[in-house]
Amino acid sequence: MSVDSSDARARRTMPSSWNVFKANSVRRERALDILMPVMAVAVALMLWSAAVKVFEIPEYLLPAPLDVVVRLGEEWRRLADECLYTLQSVLLGFSASVLIGVPLAFWVVCSRSIERMLMPFLVMSQTIPKVAIAPILVVWLGFGILPKIAVVFLISFFPIIVSTIVGLKGVENDMIDLVRSMGAKTPKIMLKVRGPAALPQMFGGFKIAICFSVVGAIVGEFVGSDKGVGFLLLTSAGDLDGSLIWAALFVLIAMGVILFSIVSKLERLLIPWHVSVRIESTTAYQS
Repeated sequence: MSVDSSDARARRTMPSSWNVFKANSVRRERALDILMPVMAVAVALMLWSAAVKVFEIPEYLLPAPLDVVVRLGEEWRRLADECLYTLQSVLLGFSASVLIGVPLAFWVVCSRSIERMLMPFLVMSQTIPKVAIAPILVVWLGFGILPKIAVVFLISFFPIIVSTIVGLKGVENDMIDLVRSMGAKTPKIMLKVRGPAALPQMFGGFKIAICFSVVGAIVGEFVGSDKGVGFLLLTSAGDLDGSLIWAALFVLIAMGVILFSIVSKLERLLIPWHVSVRIESTTAYQS
């Protein structure tokens, strides 16, 4: 009787102990996710500071990290205003590329004729340097925010539509034949089968596109703007103000990292079933 009761207690205790172990593993993994990048950045800053001091690099070429941090504190209000203006262009251009690129990808997959007609133009749009086309957009759309949105759209549209097309076409024919045998029509197959299966590739394109969007906004501001982080970089370079240049670059880096992290978080929330997300969870449990 005592043996049976001890076995029962052991069976009740094992799941709770395993849950505690998993919870501790997840917390440790999350702590490492934060700690490791911070340590890497700290080491890079120390090497940077040492290089400036040892090689006596002039401030206008490469300022010390401490000078950049001080400048960030002095100019934080101005940097925040310029960052918000650039962020507006990034988000509007990226949103437009998603709202147009994803439905267009569905259309391309549904019709081989549409694919034959559109793909050459899509490829040609990527062979034209955005720096070359930005002045034309300024002439057409003026010096407001529209040319920047257009540049962001042009630079982020291609990875979104291509990755979505690849994902939609990646569904196995056996699965398509199965749902067709059950009476499903093409629209339902696209929404219920191909669409969900393409989400991992779509989010891969989104993550590439959101980083490109920041680059596109800066290119647009380089060519024709009196506001934004790109304009601030141009004026600072003209004044040989190295610390302000690097302060603006740090703001851009932070913007890109935050936007990429947001898209990655949405990916984990919307497709927790995908192998990449499950591998992260399994790694956390096994660490």
